[in-house]
Amino acid sequence: MVETVIQGKTRKRRELCAFYTHSDPIVTYMVSRLQVEHGDRILEPCAGDGVFIERILRDPRSTGSRIHAVELNSQAVERLRDKFKNYANVTVQEADMLVKSTDTLFEEKHELYTKIIGNPPYGAWQDQKRRQLLKKIYGGYVRETYGLFIRKGIELLEESGRLVFIVPDTFLALHLHAGLRRYLVSHTKIEEITLIPSKFFPGVSFGYSNLCIITLVKSKHPGKNMIRIVSLARRVDALYEVANGNYGAADSVDEINQDDVGRWENIGFMIGCQGNKKIRVTVGEAATRLGDMADCVTGFYSGDDRQFLRVRAQAVKRAVRYRAVPEAEVSFDFAGQEKILSGLSDGKKYVPLLKGGGTRPFVTGTDWFMRWDSEAVEFYKRDPKARFQNSQYYFREGIGIPMVKTRRIRAFFLQNRLFDQSVVGVFPKKPENLNYLLAFLNSIACTKMLMALNHTANNSANYVKRIPVIMESAAVAKVEAIMERFWQGTEVREILVEIDEVFGKLFGI
Repeated sequence: MVETVIQGKTRKRRELCAFYTHSDPIVTYMVSRLQVEHGDRILEPCAGDGVFIERILRDPRSTGSRIHAVELNSQAVERLRDKFKNYANVTVQEADMLVKSTDTLFEEKHELYTKIIGNPPYGAWQDQKRRQLLKKIYGGYVRETYGLFIRKGIELLEESGRLVFIVPDTFLALHLHAGLRRYLVSHTKIEEITLIPSKFFPGVSFGYSNLCIITLVKSKHPGKNMIRIVSLARRVDALYEVANGNYGAADSVDEINQDDVGRWENIGFMIGCQGNKKIRVTVGEAATRLGDMADCVTGFYSGDDRQFLRVRAQAVKRAVRYRAVPEAEVSFDFAGQEKILSGLSDGKKYVPLLKGGGTRPFVTGTDWFMRWDSEAVEFYKRDPKARFQNSQYYFREGIGIPMVKTRRIRAFFLQNRLFDQSVVGVFPKKPENLNYLLAFLNSIACTKMLMALNHTANNSANYVKRIPVIMESAAVAKVEAIMERFWQGTEVREILVEIDEVFGKLFGI
C-alpha cells in the first residue's frame, strides 16, 4: 500500500500556524472514528484544504448530510469554494471560529452539529488584545489555541454528537490544561485517544511533545466510562488496521477510567506510565508528595548569558559561545557572605553556577560561572528578561534536577551553588532528609513516576513536587547506609543498583 503524503504549511507571522495534511492513514483513521451517517450535520473547523470533507463525501453513508467548512484564511476559503462548488450540501464560510457566535454558523437555523472533525491550529501566535478577548470568552489558559478549539467544538455539538481532532498530546498532562481536562471529563465520553509520533504528520516534528487523535461523544452524564489509549510508534500505516478494529497492529493498547482522570485532573491522563496501572494508582492516590517534604523551585536566568555567563574551559560541552572565566575572579567563599543576594563583597566577580545539561548522579562538578558583583546583580533584578526568581534558595544546600528529561533522572547535590532555570531546585524542609531524597530522586522508580506525571520533554517544578514519596523507617535506614557508602567512595553504578532495589520494593513498581 502506497501512502499518500502531501504537506503544506501557511504562516502569516504566527496568527494561523495551520498545518495541512493529506496523510492518508491519518485521514482514514479519523473519518472511521467519526462514524458518518445519513442526515449528519458535519463541521470541519479550520478546514484548510478540506481533506476530511473530501473523504467524507466519498462515503456513501454521507448522503443527505450537510457539511460546513469554516476557515479563517481568505485564500484557503476561495480554494475551498472552488473545490466544492459542485456540492450543494457543502457550505464554505470565512470566519474566526473561536470568537464567532455559536448560533450563526448554519445561518438558516440555529442548529448544532452531529459530527465535528478537524486539525485545529496549534502554536498560533496571538497578540495581547486577542488573548484578553479569548480569556473573556473561555477563561483559563488561552495561549495555546488547540485547546480552545476542542472546547468550542464540544459546545457546538448536540448531545451524543461526535468529535474527532488531531492535536498535540500536551493537554493530557500539562497543568496549564487542567481546566480543559476537567471540562472534557465532565461534558463528554472520551472513547479513544490514539498516540502517534509527530513525525507521522508530514512536515511537523515537535521536540516537546507528540500528537494524538482524540475521539469523544458529547454527554451530560458520562457515567462509568473507560478510555481506550492506543499507542502507535513504529508504522503510520498501522492506522489503517486500527481503523478497521485490529488493535493488534498497535504497539500497545491501554484503558483508563474516566472517573479517575476526573479525580486526578491536575495530574492528567498519565499516559507516560506505559500501561502500568500500579504506577497510575500510586501517582494518582499518593498520600505524601515531594512538595510536602521539600520546596521545589525554578532557578535563575541572567537575561543576557552572552554577557554574564562564563565557562571553565572551551572543552566544556556547548561552550563555544562563551568566554573562559579568569580563575582569579572566581569567589569560592561566597556562601558565608552576609549580603550575597546583593552581590559579592570580597572583590571577586564570579560565582559557581550549576546548569542542567550533562550532569552526573549525586555529585556534579562546576563548569559554569555567573557574574555576581553588585552591578550585575542590580541588572538581574531590574532587567525584564532576567529571572531573579526564588532568590531565597540561591546558594543553599539542596538537590538539583535537570529540567530536560533523560531516560533516568540524574539528581545531584547543589552544594550551596547558584543554579539556573535549567535546573529544578529541591530543598528539603528537614535537612536530615537530604540524603534519602537525593537517593530517591536518582531511582528508576522516581523516573517512572515523573514520566507518568508528565510525558513531555521537561521536568518543571510543578511536576517534580507531585512525585509520590514514601518515608518508611526501614527503607530510610537502608538508604542512609547506602548513601554513607557512596560518600566513602563506592562506585555510582553499584549505588544505583541498590537504591533501585530499595525503592522498587517500596513502591512495588
